[in-house]
Amino acid sequence: MNKSLHLIKTKKIKSIIKLKRTKFIRKFNNQFKRKKRQNQKFPIKQKNKIKYLLLFIFLVIIYLSNKFMLKRRAFDEYKPHKVFIEAHRGVNRKLFQNTKESILLAVKYGLDSFETDCWLSKDNVLVLVHAGYRGNIAGFYNANYNVMSRTWDELSKIRTKIGNNSMPRLDEIMKLTKNKIFMNLEIKDWRVDLVFPKVIELIEKYDYYDQIAISSFNHQYYQKIAAFNQNNALGKKLSFGFVYGAGSNPKNYPYNLENNSLNLLWKKINKNVCIKAHAHGMAVNAWFYMGVDETDKILKHLFDSGIDILCTNDPLRAKKFRYNYYKHRKI
Repeated sequence: MNKSLHLIKTKKIKSIIKLKRTKFIRKFNNQFKRKKRQNQKFPIKQKNKIKYLLLFIFLVIIYLSNKFMLKRRAFDEYKPHKVFIEAHRGVNRKLFQNTKESILLAVKYGLDSFETDCWLSKDNVLVLVHAGYRGNIAGFYNANYNVMSRTWDELSKIRTKIGNNSMPRLDEIMKLTKNKIFMNLEIKDWRVDLVFPKVIELIEKYDYYDQIAISSFNHQYYQKIAAFNQNNALGKKLSFGFVYGAGSNPKNYPYNLENNSLNLLWKKINKNVCIKAHAHGMAVNAWFYMGVDETDKILKHLFDSGIDILCTNDPLRAKKFRYNYYKHRKI
């Protein structure tokens, strides 16, 4: 009796399990068939969704990569910019002016050029120092010397008031900067007949023709350069920068001397000056006094005017401004 009752219960349980399994399978099959019918009913719409999604992802990737590449292109393409950045007396806001260290920092920063000042010592050595009126260097070095009345041996022992740097020689700087950066050599020494041959001697010795321009407030140096260019058997040419300060009159500038430059105090520069100079193949170099706040407004005025060289006390700021200025311009 108990055995037969157990068999009946077991059969009932099995039948219930089978029924539930059948119902589940049927329900699953119905759902699958329903989905299949829906997919068959709208196949194009779903494919289009996938297409659009893939296209959107592709466009986003292109946009982001182009944005990155444009930034790189703006930096690389305009590396040799129309306006050259020239470090006035080297990078003088980081290291003491007209020293080997400040000049080599200009090389390290990848600047186009540096400007430095030149005098001739008592024993005919060309040294780099700005000096004051008539060659006094007391404002720059810890000695009340006149640079023209002291020998190189004496000058080599003194140090700058800030930084404890020694005075560099022109030949030393030429060796260190050969094929690395352009030099604007402003000759402060007014003894033209004595100084000019010494400068030419070093230019020839280090074959520095292609990376130097000579400039001066003393425009008699131009006559020497013109004669040198005419008589040079090697066919090498030098250019001269006519330096003018605050008291100059733009009407008196020599606009018609091709392959030379007007090195003007920034306040003297406008579009008309640049147009006149460029019409005769002359470049325009804008320079600043020490300590001037070279604002973006001033730089924009100079760039808009059409300058070729910016002789700046803050070359890193100028370099950044130049990058942004040319970012969306074709030169």
